[in-house]
Amino acid sequence: MSKLTLKEGSSDQVQWLPAIDWNVKFFGAHEQMVKNNWSAPKESHIGFEIILILDGCQETLIEGNPYILQAGDMILIPPGFKHLNRCISKNGMHYFCAHFNVDDPDFRQGMAKLDRLLFPAGTEANNKIKQILDHWISMVRNQGGYTTADRFHIQVHLFELFGILAQMVSKEVKKHSAVAPATIHYAQLIAEAIKARFNPHLPQNIELTIQIEDIISSLGISPGYGLQVFRKVFGVSPRQYLSELKLHEAKVLIQQPDLALKEIASRLGYAHLSHFSRQFKRWTGISPLQYRQKSTW
Repeated sequence: MSKLTLKEGSSDQVQWLPAIDWNVKFFGAHEQMVKNNWSAPKESHIGFEIILILDGCQETLIEGNPYILQAGDMILIPPGFKHLNRCISKNGMHYFCAHFNVDDPDFRQGMAKLDRLLFPAGTEANNKIKQILDHWISMVRNQGGYTTADRFHIQVHLFELFGILAQMVSKEVKKHSAVAPATIHYAQLIAEAIKARFNPHLPQNIELTIQIEDIISSLGISPGYGLQVFRKVFGVSPRQYLSELKLHEAKVLIQQPDLALKEIASRLGYAHLSHFSRQFKRWTGISPLQYRQKSTW
C-alpha cells in the first residue's frame, strides 16, 4: 500500500473536484414518420434541438441557410436560431428528434460559435453522437411506461452527449472570447428569476406579467447593463428568452390531447383563450388548434 508523506514544514496537499450547479433539462424526444411536403412551422427554441434522419431526405433552413440531410445525417440547432424543417423525399421521411438544454454560459456561447451544425453519416462526430441517440430511440420504441431508472438513464446519455459537444467546443473557442465572471453571474441570476416567475404547472387566475426591468433592478444593477450582459451570455434578450419559454411550454401542453386549450391558456397566464391564440399565431404562424392537429397528424 502506498503511503503519502509530507516533508517537515510543508502544508497539506488537497485536490478538489469542481462544484457543479447546472440547470439541465431534457425537454423530450420523439420518432416520427411524415409524408412528402410535410413541414414544421418556422421557430426557435430556448434549448438545443438535434435531428437524426433515419430514412428519406429533409431540408432544414437555419437563419436562411439551407442544409440537406440524407438518411444517417444529423443536424444540431443551437438555442435562439430560427429554423424550418421540411420533408423533400417523395416517399416520405422517418426521423428522430430530441430537445435539451443546459444553463452553462461557456458551453452555450461555444456552441453558438461552433462552425459545425451538420454531421454527415459516417463521420467520427456522427458515429459518436449516434450511439447516444440509438439509446434514446430504443427507449422510445419500448412503448412501456418510463420508470425512475429509465429517466436516470436518459440523463446519463444526455451528459455523455454534452461531453462530446464540449470537446468540440474546446477545440475551437479562443481564450480571448471568455466572458467576465460578473457578466455570467448576473445573466444567470436574470434567467433564473424569469424561470421562477414563469411556472406553467401552477394555475394562473390573472394575466401573467413579468416585468424584466423590475427583475434586473432587484439585482442592484441598471436595466441597460442587465440587458447587455444577458444578451452577451444567452444570445437573446430577456424578453425573447421569456417568449421562447412560453412558446416551448405551450407546444408541450398543446400536444397533450386531454388538456383543453382554455386550460392551457390559463396555465400560461392568459386570462382569455383569444389572447393566447393571437400570441401563439404570432410565434408560429398558425393557431393552437392547427398546431395540435398538425402535431398529431
